[in-house]
Amino acid sequence: MENVAMRYHGKINRPAIRIAVLVLLMLACTAGVVLAAAQGQSGPAAGRAATPDNFAHYRDTGAGYAFDYPRALLPAEAQGNSDTRVLQGQGLSLRVSTTALGGRSLRALAMNALDDPSAASETRNTDGSVVLVQDEPGAERAVKAIALADERVAVMVVDGASEAVSDTILTSFVPVSAAAADPEETDAEARYRNPELGFSIERPKGAQVSRDGDDSVSFKVLGPGNAAASEISDGFVLTVMRDHRPGIATLAEYAEAVRADGAPSADTRRVGDYESLHYSTQSEMGDTVSHWLYRIGEQRQYQVTATVSGDPDRYRRQIQTMLESLRFD
Repeated sequence: MENVAMRYHGKINRPAIRIAVLVLLMLACTAGVVLAAAQGQSGPAAGRAATPDNFAHYRDTGAGYAFDYPRALLPAEAQGNSDTRVLQGQGLSLRVSTTALGGRSLRALAMNALDDPSAASETRNTDGSVVLVQDEPGAERAVKAIALADERVAVMVVDGASEAVSDTILTSFVPVSAAAADPEETDAEARYRNPELGFSIERPKGAQVSRDGDDSVSFKVLGPGNAAASEISDGFVLTVMRDHRPGIATLAEYAEAVRADGAPSADTRRVGDYESLHYSTQSEMGDTVSHWLYRIGEQRQYQVTATVSGDPDRYRRQIQTMLESLRFD
């Protein structure tokens, strides 16, 4: 009886065993496919030390070049050469300078930027650029020279970057045409970027960009009723200014420093990603002027103003959109 029961038990479970085996095989195959896909997605990403979101774009059409750089870098003063741009931060530095070709090769100019040219290896060499890497242990220096218009050359030196970050920066370092680009430091899209002042912002289509001084940039938007005169009569001007005044510890202190009355009517507003103090005044021409004060980190403060001529309601949405797009590097 026991043997019959066992045979009977085996008969009713053989199909179940086969099904279970098939299910396990299917699950194993599915897991293998998923794992392979995951590895295919994560492999290249793991090899990148920085994502595109961690990079900003710099374009200088006057000098004739553009490149991407980590947002953590901040502008630094270039000693002894007004044609040099320097960005530094977190143990990494990036320096770009321009010079006349003068009959020299791109490789020779790149070699001049190395501490020990004998320890350099050439990783890329095309008709318009050359990349050298210093092999000396601990040096972590890469140099790229690119040919510009009018027999000029731009040389970029990257110190302290990982291979992935250095490669991203150097690959993006290319010549640009002043004739086909915005005359300001901006990328090809609507977003204006200014690494020197440490901010970027979306500008409306057709906005006129101008540098008012070393520390401010204005965006002028003309309305349909603007008169043909030097003064804007319909539209608005939004200005972003970096304020370098010392001794400011809080946003409230900044408001007190900016306004003689201490800005008692200012209210705290969160616009986009940042908290600001907002208040309004009137210009001598009777236009409405809105002010937004920002304090970024412990040492940077900015004042954004929007001067509206004509109907303020017509441009309220455009101004709000610009403010919401404002990013500080």
